[in-house]
Amino acid sequence: MRLIALLATLLFCACGNSALPADPESFVMLSWASVGEYSFLIRRDEQVLGELRPDGSGGLRLRGPAVMAELKAQERALNTAHAYPRRVRIDGRMSGSEVGFRTEYTLLAPAAPLPVEGYGLVVSGDAAGTNDREHAALRDWLATQGLPADTRPFQRLHEQETGRELRAWYEISGRRIRGRFDRQGRDEPIARMDSLFRSEAGELKIHHKRTGENGRLDYHRQSLELANTLTPDGDDALVTHECGCYGYAIAGDFMTLGPALYHIEADWLDDRVGADFFIGLERRPTFPWIGFGDRLRIRNLARRAGAYLLTDAAGERFAEIALELPDDPPASELGRITYRVARWDADGKRQLLARIEHDGSGIRLALFGPDEMTNERIEQLDALLAAMPVQVMRGDGVRDSHLLEIEQLIDAIRLLRQPGEDRLADLVSDVDAATAVGKVRTMLEREARHLVAEAETLPPAPIQGPGRTGQDRTTR
Repeated sequence: MRLIALLATLLFCACGNSALPADPESFVMLSWASVGEYSFLIRRDEQVLGELRPDGSGGLRLRGPAVMAELKAQERALNTAHAYPRRVRIDGRMSGSEVGFRTEYTLLAPAAPLPVEGYGLVVSGDAAGTNDREHAALRDWLATQGLPADTRPFQRLHEQETGRELRAWYEISGRRIRGRFDRQGRDEPIARMDSLFRSEAGELKIHHKRTGENGRLDYHRQSLELANTLTPDGDDALVTHECGCYGYAIAGDFMTLGPALYHIEADWLDDRVGADFFIGLERRPTFPWIGFGDRLRIRNLARRAGAYLLTDAAGERFAEIALELPDDPPASELGRITYRVARWDADGKRQLLARIEHDGSGIRLALFGPDEMTNERIEQLDALLAAMPVQVMRGDGVRDSHLLEIEQLIDAIRLLRQPGEDRLADLVSDVDAATAVGKVRTMLEREARHLVAEAETLPPAPIQGPGRTGQDRTTR
């Protein structure tokens, strides 16, 4: 179960004496600290804010001086003949309150690490031998997950949904569909979540349609572009429009909130040219570098972002998350990343909000400013991460799932510091389904001056398949 696995195995750290941020002199340090295999402390400086205990079955218990919250998880296969698709359900309650919340969605296929997500499948119309090796490697990877080494059930799922052959694993990898977020005891969902596809002229949008000589596919696989949607009851949808470049989803430049448009531009570490080779700029001994190179390794490294730049519809920046990576980052994992989070004030000046150290096994979060600004900084960071569902909607170790873990840390801290129903809801939903749209709208209205784009500049509505919109789907 992905949410709990993230919490139980990736989210926590043993707090050593790593270097503190050297930017502003005033800061508050928040962190996770492991005190045993199934016990974790959340600290503010040396003060213990609370304890979190996974229950070993996918649930967890969060306990602090003023709150005790419990999440219980279960999942079941919808087809007795195959492990997928699976229906996942997470229920959460807080002591002293009759209010409970539930996240529920269908998981079409297991999420995969970057090289696997980029594998292509053998499809009709390709020249003989195209993608044979990668398709075989994909089958081998499924076997390592305890599944049959057979992609056909997933191919059938994809064809039923889209009317199109599954061309690259990322088109189905880790996709959540028919998602809903409920207040227990209420008939209608508070919000609906879905992973759909981008559309173009009423059809599925294909990324990079070009082919090589004799119609043979080059590194662009004619894969589909995705569109993740989050729609609170009676409100506008927040949509992430993702591309399918290089065989996997690496960016989602377009973000829409109803009629409003903003961008999350990934500032990549290197420059890429050509179909079967890459050219990089020499910045350090191992990567990037100038010259011809192995396509697979460079493809895996090319998705490294140097920063995420948040700009409004007019292209004016209002926030930034800058990344610091080691000289030679691992090719197929995120590894150690330090994030510097900044926002621009009304006068156009860059203000550093936080510095976050994530080494793949732990988190240290420094909120800059005096002690009395701690709550404000936490809320600002929470809203900023809610505006980035391209990074957190499918946090699966492929894109920047570190940000998903950081967002979950903030949810736990907010509930421990000020217990309340809305904060419990955020802990139960890893995408803050009940509150994200309101947070993003408030932040954009306050920070950005140009939000409403001309109608013709907005991306078309997401669709499930040819001629079908996301609204055609039922979440029952």
